[in-house]
Amino acid sequence: MQRARGVPSWCAIVLPVPTILHIPCDLAGGGAERLVLELCSRASPGFRHAVAPVHATGALRPAFRAAGVQILDLDRRRGWPGGTAILRLARLARGFDIVHTHLWAGDTWGRMGAALAHHPVVVTTEHNTRPESAWRRRLSVGMHPLSQRIVAVSEAVSRSLLEGGVPASKVQVIPNGVDLGRFSPAPPRLTAPRRVLGIGRLVPQKGFDLLAEAVARCPGLQLDLLGEGPQAPALRAAGAHLLGWRADVRPALAAADLIVIPSRWEGFGLVAVEAMASGLPVIVTDVPGLRDVVGEAALAVPPQDVEALVGALRRLSVDAELRSRLARAGPARARAFSIQACVGTYETLYAELLTAT
Repeated sequence: MQRARGVPSWCAIVLPVPTILHIPCDLAGGGAERLVLELCSRASPGFRHAVAPVHATGALRPAFRAAGVQILDLDRRRGWPGGTAILRLARLARGFDIVHTHLWAGDTWGRMGAALAHHPVVVTTEHNTRPESAWRRRLSVGMHPLSQRIVAVSEAVSRSLLEGGVPASKVQVIPNGVDLGRFSPAPPRLTAPRRVLGIGRLVPQKGFDLLAEAVARCPGLQLDLLGEGPQAPALRAAGAHLLGWRADVRPALAAADLIVIPSRWEGFGLVAVEAMASGLPVIVTDVPGLRDVVGEAALAVPPQDVEALVGALRRLSVDAELRSRLARAGPARARAFSIQACVGTYETLYAELLTAT
């Protein structure tokens, strides 16, 4: 609860603080979960957030606890949620003013729970340009009518939603953000690059298998991968140096000479913003979500093209002027994606939807 501004304490009017329940898949360390953490931990005094992950796992759980965010578990660690989980989500939803869902599992079971509770305000953030399978996409599209607003993290995601039949009146673009104050450009690297960095989940979407093959064909380069996932054994066998998952990526960025984001598809790409803000030369695959983020501040290659990756790595290895140009362009481009602007826009959306109910 909060006191109305300008009202003396002796005649204070106590106003209810709007409450938001976030329902993600889990509390892993990906961009979606990091956005939820930022929305919860950076909330203005006019909002109160809690999180109810569908699965009670994830490397960011300690960070949520440290930020004082209430975690409402469904007592699930793996497998498909059943009716009990949906009923639990429905009961939780009734205690909050807004239900905000994220990622496929959170969107699916969160919206079913909210619908069962007849909840009037459901926000869904779409973090990717497409689910990992066609049947998931069909189910997701079928559930979009249950959301009052669908937030796209990039123009590419917005286009995919509109192409999927979501009315334009329901879609709003709010780009993800980064705490840019935590990153500063490193001094120019004058020597030829040696350490190539990749950051993200070790899953097929991220394309690290292609990057490992490309680096193996470039003598003198070493591939460091920061992340966890089912592809870890195969990537290690392919010669990648696995760093595991780390909450703070700055030491890895500082140790790298360049970073590659070889995704097969992508909704946004927080890593790209962090790398650009750090003044690292960046190579990305030319997929819509990443292109929206990097603009002309990165070297882009076609997706799923090992030959193109090899060519880009070799080009940056010998072209010091190109490395310098990308390192200079990155910080300026990254300034378009501040976390403060992102959180402020979400809070404006929350207020707008609550006013309309």
